[in-house]
Amino acid sequence: MDQISRAEELEQKRIYWRQHIDQWQQTGLTQAEYCRQHDLKHHQLVYWKKRFIKTESDVSFVSLKLNNLLDMPARPDHASLFLVIDDHFKIEVRAGFDVRFLQKLIYAVRELP
Repeated sequence: MDQISRAEELEQKRIYWRQHIDQWQQTGLTQAEYCRQHDLKHHQLVYWKKRFIKTESDVSFVSLKLNNLLDMPARPDHASLFLVIDDHFKIEVRAGFDVRFLQKLIYAVRELP
């Protein structure tokens, strides 16, 4: 009898709920109505929605072009910058950082599964 690993089971659940979240968003139905029509438990939809959908916050994002920073002098009087990627990675960038290294690091993080 084939058994799947816990990681594989979790990935299957993620795929399943991602599909339902996407479908629900396209229907215009309330969460409760969508769950009734698809025989889903409402609390599970809410749980997975929180995992997938980012809520609005006071945080704003700005496009960063690293090439323009190559000649910018470091200012030691400024605080650190924190770059958070998908709630999994937090990169602290301090004054005097190596822009080329940061470019390589961002590229490497994007390539992770």
